Amino acid sequence: MSLREIARKAGVSAATVSRVLNDVDRQKVSEATRLKVLAIARSMRYQPNPQAVSLVTRRPPNAVGLVIPYNSHVFESFYFTEIIRGAVDATNTGGMNITLFVPRKDAPRDEFHDTLISTGHVSGALLIGTRLDDPSIPAFQEMRLPFVVVNSNFDLPGVSCVDCDNIIGACDAVRHLIRLGHRRIAFISGPDTSSNARDRSVGYRRALDEAGIPFDPEIVRDGAFEETGGREAMKSLLALPELPTAVFASNDVMAIGALRAIKKEGLTVPDDIAIVGFDDIPMAQHLEPALTTVHQPIYLVGRRAAETLLAQIHESRSEEITAATHLLLRTRLVIRESCGARRAEVNS
Repeated sequence: MSLREIARKAGVSAATVSRVLNDVDRQKVSEATRLKVLAIARSMRYQPNPQAVSLVTRRPPNAVGLVIPYNSHVFESFYFTEIIRGAVDATNTGGMNITLFVPRKDAPRDEFHDTLISTGHVSGALLIGTRLDDPSIPAFQEMRLPFVVVNSNFDLPGVSCVDCDNIIGACDAVRHLIRLGHRRIAFISGPDTSSNARDRSVGYRRALDEAGIPFDPEIVRDGAFEETGGREAMKSLLALPELPTAVFASNDVMAIGALRAIKKEGLTVPDDIAIVGFDDIPMAQHLEPALTTVHQPIYLVGRRAAETLLAQIHESRSEEITAATHLLLRTRLVIRESCGARRAEVNS
């Protein structure tokens, strides 16, 4: 039984149902609506989460929710752990705790959102790894719970985001390859549902346009932000009649997969094909050759996102109204050995 099922039957929002069942904010709900919701809840034998009892005290929760996608690789990823470390440091400094929410892989989104509402022990939420089509955004807006989207850049009214400037970062990477003399520059992208992948694709094409290089979809592949995807994408590019002289991979993990595919074919990096990645994960500098990549301040993204959320929580408690925050942090190109390829035909 979920809050949303009760809300649908009562013709009200899930947030209204939560207020009624937890007996808070009575002035915001009419008596007729309150009685209707309670009657439907009884008829449906709804059992509230015991943790929600704390709401009756009207003391604001001293925690924020950290919502991350169900993914077996999340806790092995430097990328995610650095974001989480930054968020934890900021919330600790702000006197708040973090509660981790990882939706079950097969859990309906409605059920997950209802759980987050009914527990009642978070004052706001940080959403990490949110897709462009993720239903979390309208759900959190309906809850009227302060939230910040972390490491995604969504141009949506009222939605605060903290991310790196992926467009400029990708542009810098491809401009560097162009300065080295490359014109046939392949691109291994991430999934279409990722705003990071979208923005890095924009940066790739912008750099080509600036140099007067026509965009060629034949040398673009989707690597799904995974090493296996990068390796398979590179194998496909190596099967083309005319090889690319350089590759820009939309993250370092795919760049590593591409590098391994090139070596397996008996080619060398950078002498045959240059490679540039994105992220600057710790392994990048220890590869052979060391990977040229775009560094993004991942820890700082997590910290700034949590600081933004804490400010929103404070404003919501004081009933202040402020505009949504869109913060893009600077990236920088880290030049190492993998980008030095200059095939003879590049300058011919």
